[in-house]
Amino acid sequence: MFGSRGGDLAKVMLVAPNDELQQDKDWQSPVVVHTLREKLFHSLNSTDEQGRATNAVKAIGLMIVLSIGVAIIATEPVIRSSLGDLLVKADVALSIIFLIEYVARLWVAPLRDGARRGIQGALDYAITPLAILDLIAIAPTIFGLISPELYLLRIIRLTRIGRVGRSKRFRKSIKYFNQALTAKKEELQISAIYSGVVIFISSVLMFLVEGRVQEEQFGSIPRCLWWSVVTVTTVGYGDTYPITALGKLVAALTAICGIAVIAIPIGIISAGFTEFLGSEISREDP
Repeated sequence: MFGSRGGDLAKVMLVAPNDELQQDKDWQSPVVVHTLREKLFHSLNSTDEQGRATNAVKAIGLMIVLSIGVAIIATEPVIRSSLGDLLVKADVALSIIFLIEYVARLWVAPLRDGARRGIQGALDYAITPLAILDLIAIAPTIFGLISPELYLLRIIRLTRIGRVGRSKRFRKSIKYFNQALTAKKEELQISAIYSGVVIFISSVLMFLVEGRVQEEQFGSIPRCLWWSVVTVTTVGYGDTYPITALGKLVAALTAICGIAVIAIPIGIISAGFTEFLGSEISREDP
């Protein structure tokens, strides 16, 4: 009796460790690692079931905005003198996060469609424009070259925020916008030509009218071009303005034409949106 129970107990004691060992081997097996790799790949490059950007993509976007905020604040001498150490620590922490993201993207790069397997796929990804921009953005901090000017390299990571726009929620809006621009391409080109003609003619007229009176401001057509662009775009800095009656008349006509220069392209794009949305609705509701 004890012999059979002892044998059973020995079997249990032998099987249990073996089962645990097998579980450890399963956790370390290539199948499990590949599954984790796929999950990481989809988290960094895809959308969820509802077509929204994944939490990882949103978090990376938030980190990019924070890093750019640090870069902007670091250019202010007063803030930099009082919070310099804190800004450096924040930049280093964000750079470490971006470095981890960069390494993670290299690890999952072979899973991309059409990518080569193994190290070749990672190397192929490393020479893509986005990967190079990522590396340039984090390189100064990694190599200890921290300065307000180099902080601004974070701005190039704004290209990563475009990944949020790849979600289905924004993809349709981007599609509508591109379709509207494509459908009204000729009209927008004509509008741009009209704007250029208005700017050039007003510059020539202002040079002829005000050139001899205000040589410093209107003594050449290139100088008048600055005034014309500012006036046509309705900015009106007020640093340069006509003083003669004819000059004021030219300025008034230029300002009136500037309203059309701004309104015409807006109307064209709005019409393109309306036409495209109308066609989409008619397709969905036959």
